[in-house]
Amino acid sequence: MTSSPFGTAILISGPEQLLAQRAVAEIRSRALAAHPEAGINEIHATELEDSMLSEVIGGSLFSSHTLAVIDDVGSTPASVVDQLVAAASNPPEELCLILLHPGGVKGKGLIDKLKKAKVPVETVAALKPWEVPGFVAAEAKRQRIRMQADAAEELVAAVGHDLRALASAIDQLIADSGANEIDAALVRRYFAGRAEVSGFAVADAVVAGNATLAMERLRWALETGVAPVLITSAVASSFRGLAKYLDAQNSRLRGADLAREIGVPPFKLKDYARASNTWQVGGVAEAIRLIARGDAEVKGAATDAAFALERMVLGVLQQRRR
Repeated sequence: MTSSPFGTAILISGPEQLLAQRAVAEIRSRALAAHPEAGINEIHATELEDSMLSEVIGGSLFSSHTLAVIDDVGSTPASVVDQLVAAASNPPEELCLILLHPGGVKGKGLIDKLKKAKVPVETVAALKPWEVPGFVAAEAKRQRIRMQADAAEELVAAVGHDLRALASAIDQLIADSGANEIDAALVRRYFAGRAEVSGFAVADAVVAGNATLAMERLRWALETGVAPVLITSAVASSFRGLAKYLDAQNSRLRGADLAREIGVPPFKLKDYARASNTWQVGGVAEAIRLIARGDAEVKGAATDAAFALERMVLGVLQQRRR
């Protein structure tokens, strides 16, 4: 039998909102299973002035049990910090208290006090790039759907690294296809064209040295509303990865270990291996400098972001074989 979460408090900390929401949903489900009549109070920490905290964590006329969810707990007003820590460190039997913190240094004093009081912490850290395909496969498995590794990588390439977008994409695949197994061909069929308008698709073409494709993808991305800063960010990320790959070529690391060291999904290693035949360390260093200039220009230093991006892409391509 699942234990009741009443009489407990938990701090859910980290930037990955999807995982935080699921952690809250799981606790909420257990709370309502134990006491279906429980009151549910959800509030942002900035609203906890005066007597509001007592109202949020206290019972009501309709229910003696309360599930209280306080979002962005790092924003708690200083006047109620000690009261909140006291409630979290010794919650009454009728209270289930969930504190959400997105990570970072905001509210560090409160977070340190909660940890010192030994309030349980569940960390929802952002996934590393090489961990995202694994999340995709696990997400499919949660719904009793088998997903091949190359299909997971294909979906990440098409949709990106946002976990909520990936979870939604898997839901769409399952609902629309009715399949009990997802392979790469199915992903390509349902998401054809998605990758072509992303900043990473532009970056892939630049790294591959395909000037025609790079310019086509760049113009199409801009026409379909991709923000210029997302394009420079993607190109910068790809070339930082390439620089790390070139630096690690003589190491003994291989496969997943090498991908982890570089900070990229394993499937990117094939792209970097091909690129290493035409990109040298000096050329990549100059490319990164040009990308930084392009990034500054699209963030406000240039009046024509599209022109700045085209100049950046062409300038970077000229650094191949140098």
